[in-house]
Amino acid sequence: MTTSGRDAIFETLLESAKRLSFDPRDPLVCQPDSDGDEFHGMTPEWSPLFGTATWDSMAESERVRLTRSEVAQFLGVGIWLEVGLQVALLRASHSADPARSDVKFLFNECADENLHSLMFVNVIDSIGSHFYRRDRSLDFFGWLFRTIAWDEVAYGIVLAGEEIFDVMQRDWMASEDVAAPIRRACYIHVIEESRHMAYARQKIRTRLIKISRVRRFISTLVIAIGTHLVAKSLINRRMYEDLGLDWKVVGPEIAANEHHRIMFRRAAEPFIEFLSREGLLNFGARWIYRKSNLL
Repeated sequence: MTTSGRDAIFETLLESAKRLSFDPRDPLVCQPDSDGDEFHGMTPEWSPLFGTATWDSMAESERVRLTRSEVAQFLGVGIWLEVGLQVALLRASHSADPARSDVKFLFNECADENLHSLMFVNVIDSIGSHFYRRDRSLDFFGWLFRTIAWDEVAYGIVLAGEEIFDVMQRDWMASEDVAAPIRRACYIHVIEESRHMAYARQKIRTRLIKISRVRRFISTLVIAIGTHLVAKSLINRRMYEDLGLDWKVVGPEIAANEHHRIMFRRAAEPFIEFLSREGLLNFGARWIYRKSNLL
């Protein structure tokens, strides 16, 4: 694709942002549910414990509290990932021509992402839940990511999170079992994130054109490792213990839960298909994605 063709794609994305964008600071997005606390934080089928003995033993009110805590964990990881992306990309673009179409869209994306993070913070508060502290090893990975991640790696790891959350949130926003603030936030996020995913895919394709086989091989493995860490971070021992659950019981249940693996593989399908098309899915990466329950 020519430079003018790539510029046209970014200009189209900017026009889309002008036509269809939201202000998630609107109090209507995050207002508490007037129907009470009987609605889930996410579609129950996406809970890693769904279908286990622990899930079956729970009262419905306990399941609701569980999914509201799990959605806080999931969205907390999403915020952490997006903030890391912004730091990495803004640093890389600090000296770039601000009038370039891709840089202009980056500015727009960062504005969107900050508002999304604020929206998710307010939404989690509105359903009476809270975020949970991450493992220190994940914070170390975050430091590495935002400090040294190069173009296709940074976009690849974040695209993994965006694609996986996109599949999940399309279910959540359409489910009458899910609390209204979550459904509204997911609707906004799905629409605006579609532009961000298109941007990331194009930036990856552009970067892959001139790189060597060695660099492609290394990038393929680093993207897979980063995606593995993101996927595993969605399961937070502290969250389950905070709910009074015995991690020695629920940890092995989640690890053995075939339904959970099926749902995660479903969420990762669009991302895995993209990697395959772009030559970013070698033997080592496939092994890592299987270990992550994403393939």
